[in-house]
Amino acid sequence: MLAQFILVSKLIGVILRKALFQLRWNLHRIIHKHTYKKGDKNIVVIGASFAGYHTARCLANSLPTGYRVVVIEKNSHFQLTWVLPRFSVVAGHENKAFIPYSPYIKAPDGACVWVHDSVAAIEPQEGTGRVQILSGEWIDYEYLVIATGCTAELPSRVNWNSKEEGMIALQGQQSRFDCANDIVVIGGGAAGVELATDLKSYYPDKNVTLIHSHSMLLGNGFGAKIHDVVQKEMQRLGVDLVLGERPAIPDELTGDLVLKDRTIHYDCLVKCIGQKPNTDFCRFLDSSSFTPSGHLRVQETLQVHDEKHWNVYAAGDVINESIKNGRSAMEQGQAVAENILRSLQGRSLMKYRQQWWEGLTKVTLGLGKSVVYMNDGQTEMTMTMKGQKTELDSAAVWKHLGASPYRDEMYT
Repeated sequence: MLAQFILVSKLIGVILRKALFQLRWNLHRIIHKHTYKKGDKNIVVIGASFAGYHTARCLANSLPTGYRVVVIEKNSHFQLTWVLPRFSVVAGHENKAFIPYSPYIKAPDGACVWVHDSVAAIEPQEGTGRVQILSGEWIDYEYLVIATGCTAELPSRVNWNSKEEGMIALQGQQSRFDCANDIVVIGGGAAGVELATDLKSYYPDKNVTLIHSHSMLLGNGFGAKIHDVVQKEMQRLGVDLVLGERPAIPDELTGDLVLKDRTIHYDCLVKCIGQKPNTDFCRFLDSSSFTPSGHLRVQETLQVHDEKHWNVYAAGDVINESIKNGRSAMEQGQAVAENILRSLQGRSLMKYRQQWWEGLTKVTLGLGKSVVYMNDGQTEMTMTMKGQKTELDSAAVWKHLGASPYRDEMYT
């Protein structure tokens, strides 16, 4: 009990420090707004999810006169990934996963430019470089930030660029589940757990099976306590949980999965595994800059692990850090922005190290329940919550990103 009290006290201290930092940052932003004059030297940020969007915001409100941020983003809207399992099951909320871009940055005129396109190539030069987008245009950069995240299928990622296409994809998933009787979910990470429990909660008469290759649910960064909570809730809901199995996954839409001691029939199979980092355009980097999984290796300064390209940084799910969530991605984005500013000023760079509180996680366990998990490396703590909204915390994220829930002038 004492250890948990200390853990909560440490978290309160983090919250207070963050609040103080935000007050100082708001004051700095006001001063910057009245002193900044636009220029044409570019800091290019590729990708605008949690890491890239926050990097762009920090830079656009801090860069010295003569510099600007150029954000290259292929998606029409910010895609709120952690509501996707829920909206893959429950109809009528798809629009809430797609948040209009730009209100979050609130930068001086000319400090931030948006380019809605995909990257075709990167051509580094001595101390600078340029990025080619699919339209054929070349964009010069003084510094480059890679924040392109990972690619996967629903319910982990939308994998479509426009809001309309993304909503149609979510509706397609809803229809698949509605028509199915025997649903198998492969992968017991957060997305798999949330999808399986939502499905069984929403469709109690359907057969829902979750198959996970390890003996513990949720994987790296999570301990036994949250595994026990999740497993108990799955048993209560009636989810058939299979641990320590890695069956061959057939291509057929319906069929049977062969396990060690039984066979499971399915007429709907969903894979919540195999996220792939978006690094295909990064082949200008040395091979030592990539992990076997394809993630980017970074130094403690979040510069890529290739000394020839000291002006290239990376943040978010695309890099080889253990904690991968929105909170950690934003911390990395803030650190990248700070180091680019320090580099421009000729100062030594700060070192980023993931902190325990970046791993604070909330996992839904069906439509009306969730569990919050904290672990500072010494003490684990779980807290079960009830009564959550069907759309989860979508409205709060819209507000945090400067948008009015759920108004979207780009999409009517």
